[in-house]
Amino acid sequence: MLKTALEILILSVLPGLLWIIFIYRRDRYEPEPKSMILRAFILGAFCVFPALLLEWLLDFGSDFSMAVLTAPIIEEVLKFLIFMIFFYHHRDFDEPLDGIIYACTIALGFATVENFFYVFSALEYDRIYQVAGLRAFLSIPGHFLFSALWGYAAAVTKFKMRRPVRLGAGLLAAIVLHAAFNLTAIASALGSGLFIAIISLYGWTLFSKRIHDLQKDSKDRNRDDLPD
Repeated sequence: MLKTALEILILSVLPGLLWIIFIYRRDRYEPEPKSMILRAFILGAFCVFPALLLEWLLDFGSDFSMAVLTAPIIEEVLKFLIFMIFFYHHRDFDEPLDGIIYACTIALGFATVENFFYVFSALEYDRIYQVAGLRAFLSIPGHFLFSALWGYAAAVTKFKMRRPVRLGAGLLAAIVLHAAFNLTAIASALGSGLFIAIISLYGWTLFSKRIHDLQKDSKDRNRDDLPD
């Protein structure tokens, strides 16, 4: 029993931590304080519980509407609010790329706790490794790919003086991509993995472009003591 509990814990938490390292290393020129990264992760993790409550209250009995409407709206809005309340005006949000770094870290905190519930539930069917593996490479990165859209919108709004409507557009884009991912996951469960592969590839393409664009805007990019 102890071995199984440790397996569930490791399979649930390790993917999120590895993806955080991946995200953190994108911030090449001025990495954020590790205390702020930890804070973002913890706040994102706690965000799961109000999301579960709201999803329970707004559960109209349809798994489809929950997956493609209720859950994407609630989860992206809550992650976005955490970002706006605790990080948008913080002094450490001092260059554009930080918007994506904090948004993705909040999302990974959320995804890690959510992952624990899914992996634990898979124990009933003796499929913890299958569920953990699929979520490690699809659902967990999916969360930070969605949130990177409003993280990017926050960055250009704050540092490029774009209209605040850009924030709403970024949040809406994240909700739509999240809903599309959930819809393709349902389709994949019915036999076609092509759709989820297309959505995932599209998400990664957007993410890579946004990271590249914001890296170019770093105020420390041309410092002589930093690597190329």
